[in-house]
Amino acid sequence: MGRKTKEETENTRAGILEAALDCFYEKGFSKTSFDDIAARINMTKGAVYWHFKDKGELLAALIQHHIKDQFEPMKKKFGLPNSLQSLRDLFVREIKYIESSSDLQKFLFFVMAQVEWSDAVFNSVIEKLGDIRILGLDIVQKALTSAQKSGQLMPGTNVNDAALTIMSLWRGSLYYYVLNQKSQSVKLGRSFLYGLDMILNQLRKED
Repeated sequence: MGRKTKEETENTRAGILEAALDCFYEKGFSKTSFDDIAARINMTKGAVYWHFKDKGELLAALIQHHIKDQFEPMKKKFGLPNSLQSLRDLFVREIKYIESSSDLQKFLFFVMAQVEWSDAVFNSVIEKLGDIRILGLDIVQKALTSAQKSGQLMPGTNVNDAALTIMSLWRGSLYYYVLNQKSQSVKLGRSFLYGLDMILNQLRKED
């Protein structure tokens, strides 16, 4: 048998990642073994190890695929927000993408509720990927600071407190949405944007 082509190798790797996400989603990170992943796609454990040396590397690859590879092009296309409107637009784009992708919803449930984030696991991922934040506190702070400098915010606004409030709302809304994916009444966009608009209206300087 000849050596696999690059395309075949990439397809095999993608299949392993898909199987791993399914296993992690169903059993949790710590309870899933390479044997489970291999059995899911009729491969040997050795074949899985050929692509990934441990579960930390596998987790990093999943994050790379579902977060960095998906969201980084969006950030490059639209740039970082520098006003209240562009900050809201950024959240809207991310919400639309999350709500439209069942695989991403499954992945978010896994990383938010199924991974036991020990120091070893976290440090392993950070070592392989670097900064994995997509929409972090610093991005919101910079957007609000720019809005403040351009006169969009009420005088005396504490940008750091405002950014922390927005991010707390975002993370709480996202977590609740991820844990209640099967409920038709829970909509990430509706719940989060309702709260975000109330906050932005309080921050916005009256004309």
